[in-house]
Amino acid sequence: MFLSDSSQSKASNTKTEWTLNEKGLTNNFTQTTYEIDCLSFSLKKEGYKGVASIFYKDNFLCNLTTLYSQAGIYKKHGLSESKIVNNNTGERLIDLKNNELYLTTTSLRYESKDYGVAGLRTVKNIASYDVLFYGKHLTNVSETTAHKIESAKDIYLKIKLSTMQNKVKDNQINLDANKQEKALIDKSYRIIRSPSEVILTTETASNLKVIKRLDVITAECAYGMNIFKDVLTNLTDTFGGRSNSIQNTLRDARKTALAELRKEAFSLGANAVIGIDLDYSEISGGGKSGMLFIVASGTAVIIED
Repeated sequence: MFLSDSSQSKASNTKTEWTLNEKGLTNNFTQTTYEIDCLSFSLKKEGYKGVASIFYKDNFLCNLTTLYSQAGIYKKHGLSESKIVNNNTGERLIDLKNNELYLTTTSLRYESKDYGVAGLRTVKNIASYDVLFYGKHLTNVSETTAHKIESAKDIYLKIKLSTMQNKVKDNQINLDANKQEKALIDKSYRIIRSPSEVILTTETASNLKVIKRLDVITAECAYGMNIFKDVLTNLTDTFGGRSNSIQNTLRDARKTALAELRKEAFSLGANAVIGIDLDYSEISGGGKSGMLFIVASGTAVIIED
């Protein structure tokens, strides 16, 4: 089924190294079968031939050559076209002088130097292939090694192109989503120009239509008090069950905390705060003096006007 490389025998009794069927790709010499579901390929046209780099679990396995017109056999048998390749997986090759080459899908290491595959090019001469890096001659290799270098370069460029296209697509999707969200918000609620315009409500499921929930916000307020001094100096208020000074302090603390909550919501661009909760506590020191501490919390939201 697969064509032989020029370095192999063309005799009719030459055993084909690889066989592809519905079960997978089989190496006829080792009798190892690689499952179809784990195989992928990258195809490159070489004249009338199609050279396919085959990957098993995203690791390079081999190159297969067919007539380019018959290259559809890979997809027909269920192989997927390779998009993601493990860049850490490489292959050790040799040039015509038996110098070692180490090829990955991103670089070629030759004489302790790494060359990016994007700058590599192989050119056929009389008996071998020249390996060039941006026009500079590196070494000479066989046809099989040249095909592997070109396949690695082809895969690298496809990955880069696919990544760039996906990035552009994602950016456009995010841009369109942001435009739609901004248009919806601008249309649905009026611009809040001061913190005093922010609506406060203790209801979490009110009749207000919430367009967007922004964040949970809090505001704190601490007031200095001398409760025992107040009791001793205002016996009438105390025996009557009420203390006007304490009530006034609590009222002022509540108003201050809610005003701070409005400011916090305004800074986020919210026009309402829902689910408001007020917590009071006293921090005393030896029974002589104390601090009144109040915390207001809620959810800053954008509601439909």
